[in-house]
Amino acid sequence: MPAYMLTFLRVEDAETHARDYLPDAHAILLNYGGKPLAVTEDYDVIEGSLPKGRLILMEFPNKQAAKDYYLGPEHRPYKEILDSVASSDLAIFEGTPAPL
Repeated sequence: MPAYMLTFLRVEDAETHARDYLPDAHAILLNYGGKPLAVTEDYDVIEGSLPKGRLILMEFPNKQAAKDYYLGPEHRPYKEILDSVASSDLAIFEGTPAPL
């Protein structure tokens, strides 16, 4: 069953994030079968409240692949970089396409 990672990311140092985190983290993401689906900072909250930040939606083959990517040893040094330049709210969840 496909799984999704939804992140609200607040980047405080965009230059370091783009240079030292994104290229390698993206390559690792692909190695775990991850696929970026959408990234935006322009969203409208219609009801309730959501965290501030860049909204990122990624798809993985399953929930374990998403966890293995984000918490795994290959990503760990880049997660340390990310933590030094950004804060986030993140959830991993399984889902199936909604019926039409």
